[in-house]
This record gives sequence, C-alpha cells and structure tokens, in this order.
Amino acid sequence: MDDVRHTPLYSIPECARYLGLPASTLRRWVTPGPSDPDVVANAPEPLVSPAGEPPAALSFTNLAELHILSGLRRNGNLSLAVVRKEIIHHGADWQYRHPLALSQFAYVSPERLEYDADGFAKRFYPLIRGRDDSRTVVIDPAIAFGRPVVAGSGVRTDVIASRINAGESLGDVADDYLLQPHQVDDALHYKLAA
Repeated sequence: MDDVRHTPLYSIPECARYLGLPASTLRRWVTPGPSDPDVVANAPEPLVSPAGEPPAALSFTNLAELHILSGLRRNGNLSLAVVRKEIIHHGADWQYRHPLALSQFAYVSPERLEYDADGFAKRFYPLIRGRDDSRTVVIDPAIAFGRPVVAGSGVRTDVIASRINAGESLGDVADDYLLQPHQVDDALHYKLAA
C-alpha cells in the first residue's frame, strides 16, 4: 500500500501528544532496545516499525498502530510479550507489515479509528479530555498534512487556538470558518490539553 498513510509525518513527541501517552512509552515501542550496541544486536524488533528516520519518523499508520497497542495494553491487560506474539502471528497470517492498523483490532477502540473499505485505518479521532464521546477533532493524513483539524472543515486546531489566544471571540472564529461554537470550543479544548 503506497499512500500518504505511510509517509513519515510525526515525531515521537507529536504522536505522544495526539495519543495522550508518554513519549518515553512510544519511544520504547518503536525502537529495538537500549542504546548499548551489544544489547541492540540481540534486541527484538520494535513493536511498531517506524516509517522513517527521526525527527519525522512516524506515519499515520504508525499512529493508528500505537493507538491500538495502547488499547491492547490498557484494555486487554496484555504484556508486551503477548502483544509481540499477536503482532507476529497476525502479520504472518494476513501477510501484512502493519497488522495493528487493520480493522481486526477495532474492538480495542472502535470509536476512535475509522477504517477504509479494505479494513485499513484511515482517520483517528483523538480524545478530548472531559468530552469522551466527541468526534469534533480528527487526524486524517490526507488533510492538513495529518495535523488535527475540526472534522468536516479542514480547519487546524492550532489555528483556532492561536486566534482565540490573540483575543478573538469564540463566536467570531466560528463565524469566520462556518463552524458551530461548540466545534471551536472542542478544538480549543483539545489543543490546550494536547
């Protein structure tokens, strides 16, 4: 699959903010092991294979995989060893390099990822603290270079936050972008929490 979903777009800290996870956790999941060369030679492969080299090493596909991996750890209470076996098993079964990005793992977090007709992750709806059911903000690699936007509009959350921080009213910003005030409020709330 050769599309924008596999393009390196994000640094580890960016992905960590989008997923609400510590950067150190993501770093551990996408790197083979400690920095000691003797240890690295014997270290297992990363749980998620980065799309590129730092600083923008992670793709949207990696973001989706890391989200599912987090869900398996948190909701499934699975050890990394068990998760690694599942990834290897399903990757071989489905003959796919990124099995965690497939809809077969949607049960872990069905409301946050949206899949295409082939069952591959295409959009991610990050959590907005205090608004768990919101799908106002979306990360779609085909829109705004994969940065968080207000769903259905393409307006980046950082643009909304900068205008509000500059003293513009929520209503004026909503009017300028043809958004509802609650959409601007959700985008602002998301950006400030990220």
